[in-house]
Amino acid sequence: MGKWKFFALAAFAATLGTSAPANAFCLLNCEPGPDQVRKVFENLIHDKYDPDAKIVDFKVDRFWRLDVEGAGHAGVEFYFTAKVEFPKGANLQCKPTEGPDGATIVAAGCSPSTYYSTTIQNKMIKEKQYIEPGKVIEFKDETRLDEGSGGWKGQDGKIY
Repeated sequence: MGKWKFFALAAFAATLGTSAPANAFCLLNCEPGPDQVRKVFENLIHDKYDPDAKIVDFKVDRFWRLDVEGAGHAGVEFYFTAKVEFPKGANLQCKPTEGPDGATIVAAGCSPSTYYSTTIQNKMIKEKQYIEPGKVIEFKDETRLDEGSGGWKGQDGKIY
């Protein structure tokens, strides 16, 4: 009878594993990993630059666990390198023009900066940035996911 219980339990677990969300039955190593970090980055790229942008390369360089002091929860901070292709470009209305004196003119609400980041708060460019169509941009960026009651919250505001 012991074998039958084992097989029934295994069949039940296999059924649940194929129909439930990946984090629903997390028992070991429940922290976010490269897949979740990539998704957070992808969401931020689509929101900030262009929904048609394509990540062509993504690699987590390093990470570490955090005890978020005073907040009473854990976090994981990731540093990564990514290459993103912008087939249609981004923020085309921000394309710089040349003024009569030869100086570069940037439209209001746009930045002339060519430093691109989605999450590095102390270096983040808040204004829109022009990216020419077909350009591939390399991001050396960072992001953090914070543990909450419903899972891990990314800097895109979503739970993973």
